[in-house]
Amino acid sequence: CNGTLGSLSCDNTADGTCYTASYAVQPDDSVTFTVSARTPANTWVGLGVSNVTSNADVYIGPSNGDIVLGASSGSNSFIHDRYAVAQAELTIDPSQDIRDASAERVDGVTTITFNRLRNSSDINDTSLDPCRFFLFAYGGLANFTAVPPIAEYH
Repeated sequence: CNGTLGSLSCDNTADGTCYTASYAVQPDDSVTFTVSARTPANTWVGLGVSNVTSNADVYIGPSNGDIVLGASSGSNSFIHDRYAVAQAELTIDPSQDIRDASAERVDGVTTITFNRLRNSSDINDTSLDPCRFFLFAYGGLANFTAVPPIAEYH
């Protein structure tokens, strides 16, 4: 179960990597994710987990669009557990079931790292058992001055 979820190659980057996501299953039945993307300044990166295959169906019902979004400007950062109920701004999950979360930006690459249980009791979280579908997104503007910080639609 450990491995790389995927990567997207870009012609305009020095090492050819535009987006990568990896995960590692931990002994405590949790999973640690790391997501990196070469992005313009003040943009977010995210990783979503869904139990549906269609992008349109992600927005129907609770726990279909379980998403972690983060951004870092170098001096400010945020990372949130969110969920999708419509094709609009994501709702911040009141439960915040991620732990050991961090967001950083180094040399034009934004990286978020977080850990979550494979199975959460939160209705807004999608179980990671059995196999699920992953959604990769990046590029919307991050507003660090708003409370809570806003991740604008990409």
